[in-house]
Amino acid sequence: MTPDFFNPQDLSFEQVKALTHGMLSVARVDGVHDSEMRMIRDFYESCARKGDPRLEDVAQGPFDPAVASRLFESPELKKLFVKSLILLAFADGAYARAEDQVIRGYAEAFGLNSTEVDQLHEATKEYLLAGLAHVKNLDALKEVRRRLDPH
Repeated sequence: MTPDFFNPQDLSFEQVKALTHGMLSVARVDGVHDSEMRMIRDFYESCARKGDPRLEDVAQGPFDPAVASRLFESPELKKLFVKSLILLAFADGAYARAEDQVIRGYAEAFGLNSTEVDQLHEATKEYLLAGLAHVKNLDALKEVRRRLDPH
């Protein structure tokens, strides 16, 4: 497992809201699956405090990556944002090409190029596959790896 896949970051609540909204917009690309919604809800509720807006209120309307990019100024935060979207796209078990296109568009608004997105995608796959290192069924692992590529 990549030990620094998610370096600890202190996110402001505005960043949490933007990331939540971005994740939900990616999930909507091919229909919000239960696993995606669970991931989004768990993230948001782990960061929200009493009196903060409900998830449904935070994620209303269209997501604007240009506005969100101003909240994630450092290269580490920009990569954290994109890795989170990639991880969300994997949550339903199939990384859809349409999700990849949306993520790449958002990454571009954040100033990341295609090569950087490819690297983040590979790092995310490695992060997910590291959890399966104990599995001895190579055919099953190959199938999992195949499903982690856009299709």
